Amino acid sequence: MFVSRITAALAATTLLTACQMSGMLEQKDPLIPATTRAALADTCGAGDLTFMAGMRVAEVEFDTAQRPVRIVGPKSAVTTDYQPERLNVKIDASDRITGFSCG
Repeated sequence: MFVSRITAALAATTLLTACQMSGMLEQKDPLIPATTRAALADTCGAGDLTFMAGMRVAEVEFDTAQRPVRIVGPKSAVTTDYQPERLNVKIDASDRITGFSCG
């Protein structure tokens, strides 16, 4: 009985420590300004294309020679490989552009 209480206490401590550490890993580096982090994250030029939101994807020509482009619909299956130079064009069910991201 005493051993099971010790085991339960150790398990709870381990679990809480793991949760604490995962939160620490998700924190952003406070020494890097938010604008610099945003610039580093925009490796494919997605920030320059926000004016296209709401347009139909068929009305827009993307320069695939400049960077790889992936159209991502609401039910699209996509790979999980991260390519920072790849432009992801997010569209809704009516093929209208809802956003852009890199990867």
